[in-house]
Formats: sequence, C-alpha cells, structure tokens
Amino acid sequence: MKATKEDIFKIRKPQPRYSVIKEIEERFSPRHFSSQPIPEKDISSIFEAARWTPSGWNFQPWYFYWAKKGEQSFEKIVSCLGEYNRYAEKAPILVVACFIEKVKGRKAYFRHDLGAAVMSLTLQAQHLGYYTRQMGEFDEKKLIKLLNIEKAHNPFVIIALGKLGDYAVIDQSLLKRELDPRPRKEDFAKKI
Repeated sequence: MKATKEDIFKIRKPQPRYSVIKEIEERFSPRHFSSQPIPEKDISSIFEAARWTPSGWNFQPWYFYWAKKGEQSFEKIVSCLGEYNRYAEKAPILVVACFIEKVKGRKAYFRHDLGAAVMSLTLQAQHLGYYTRQMGEFDEKKLIKLLNIEKAHNPFVIIALGKLGDYAVIDQSLLKRELDPRPRKEDFAKKI
C-alpha cells in the first residue's frame, strides 16, 4: 500500500460544515513526521502562543519541557512512550506538557487551562506550517525521574512537533493507522 501527502490530506484534514480559521481547517494530528529541524525563532513563537493563553484566575498553571531530536533528553522522553506511540521518535521536537495543580474557589481549572495552552501551541505550530500529535500513553513515573521534573509539575501529555514526513517511506502498519478517517460527531452542541 502506498500513499502521498495529498492522499493523507484528503482523508485526515477536517471537512468543516461552516467557515473556520485556516489553522483549524488544515489541522490534523499525524503520526508520521519529518526529522527536519525547527528553527529557534519558530520554536520561540510556538511557546509564546502558549504563554499568552487565558487561564482561570490568571494562574497560568502549565509548564513545558521540550527537547530536540539527537539530545539525550529527547531519547529519555522516547523511552517513556508506550509502544503504540513510538512513531514520535521521528519528530524533531518532543514536548512534555505539565499542569500545576492550583485551586481557588470551588473549581479547579488547571487541567482545562493546560489543554487551552496546548491548543494555543498547536494552532501557532499549524500557522507556521508544523503539525502536532498529543500522546497520553507514557510512563509518568519514569519520565519524572529521568527528566528530573519539578515536584509541582504533573506531566499530562507528550506532544510530537514537526513537519509531515515523506509518506513514500512510511512503515505500512503506521500508514494503515494514518489512512483511518477521523469522523467527528454531529451532535455536540444544543441551543437551549
């Protein structure tokens, strides 16, 4: 079985019913990345978008650890991924997104706020021509120990970040997963 980027786009790109911004219209979460390095200015821009995410009580309860392919810390992150997510080792950047548990009043917003910051990061990356894939399957205890993550930082998701890979050289089992359509539920909002 063979596929091109165009084949993947046809299957994986959203098909919005209504007009949305380009970054949402073109966003999908690939499993096949190019190892092409990301310039420092783009990395800074991506994290700056996350920094300016709104948060409950302005706590900004997120923290990101990141590493470049070829660095020892990158290999440590890869070693903590579940087998299902090992494709991420091809990406040029891996990010560990952590929440900082802070509560004020009756509601705890920290997980929501981290999710919003990750979406800001994702949309900025998409704007710059990069893709992200978030992964929740990893050995959290091992990751904390290997990266010496601060006690207050709770790893919640690992994000692969980079350009799309060349689908002419993708592993066939991974290609099968990439060719799986991504339907969206129709019933998700109701005017009351």
